[in-house]
Amino acid sequence: ITAWQWNFGDGTTSSLQSPQKTFIPPTHDNTYNVRLIVQDNHHCFDTAYQPVKVIYTCYIAVPTAFTPNGDNLNDYLYPLNAYKTSNLEFKVFNRFGQLVFYTTDWTKKWDGTYKGKPQPEGSYVWVLRYTHTETHQQYYLKGTSVLIR
Repeated sequence: ITAWQWNFGDGTTSSLQSPQKTFIPPTHDNTYNVRLIVQDNHHCFDTAYQPVKVIYTCYIAVPTAFTPNGDNLNDYLYPLNAYKTSNLEFKVFNRFGQLVFYTTDWTKKWDGTYKGKPQPEGSYVWVLRYTHTETHQQYYLKGTSVLIR
C-alpha cells in the first residue's frame, strides 16, 4: 500500500496510514460512515466502509421495565450505553433472592428466562458494578426492573 485516503463522514479527512481521530461529542447519538481508500504500487485501489457510532452521553442506565414477548421492542434487560466500562458485573435476582441472570459482558442481555423457563411477571432486583475506563472510578448501582408479559 502506497497511499491512504480517509473520509470520516463528518467533513474531516486524512492521508495518514493510522490517523488519530477524535469525533466532537454530538448533541445526540450519531453514526458516521467512515471510508478508507487505499492505493498500491500498481495504481490499484480498494475501498472499505465502516459505520462508527458516536454516543451523546456515557450515562449508563438500566431500564425500569422490559417486555420479553418477541416483538423486538424492549425484549431484554441489560445496562444501556456501557461502552466505556471495564470489570463489569450485572446480576438479576428474583423476588426470592435467587440469581436468575449474571454476565460480565454488557452486550449480553437477560431475556426473562431462567434455565430456559420464562420467568413470571413482577419486579426483579438488579446489581451493576463497573469501572469507568476513562476516570477509573468504580460504580456500584442497584435497582429494580419490572418484567411485563
